[in-house]
Order: sequence, then structure tokens, then C-alpha cells
Amino acid sequence: MRLTVKPFAQLRERLGTEALELELPAGATVAELLERLLAEHPALAPFRESLLLARGAEMLEPGSALAEGDTVALYPPFSGG
Repeated sequence: MRLTVKPFAQLRERLGTEALELELPAGATVAELLERLLAEHPALAPFRESLLLARGAEMLEPGSALAEGDTVALYPPFSGG
């Protein structure tokens, strides 16, 4: 299945792109997507434990299933004040 990953803030700067198009096996999960991203983009390694992913307004968990055509936002850690 094909999906789009849109990195934000410093992740966009580290990856040098506004969007990544990826092909994953049907039924892939967020955990599988993260492993793929980390393997192909070592610049993400410092954020490994704190990356946040969302689909629309829904924050995604590692076990969340992905679907053909999904657009997944990739956020660095953030906090409010």
C-alpha cells in the first residue's frame, strides 16, 4: 500500500523534504512504518522514543493499522506552557 508521511518542524529540516511517499505491505502498522523510517533516515534516530504520529486529528499508537492512501503527520516531541 502507498502512503504519505509529512514531517513537521525540526523533522522536516532533518529530512530535507515536506513529504515522503512510501510503499508498505498491506496491513502494516505504525510500528512497522516507524521502523522503516528509522532504517531509511538515520537523522530521525535521536527522536526514536518520542516521535508522534497522527492521521487527521487522531494520534496513532504503534499497533494502529495503516491504510492505502493514508497521510500520516510526523511530529517531534512538544510541550505546552
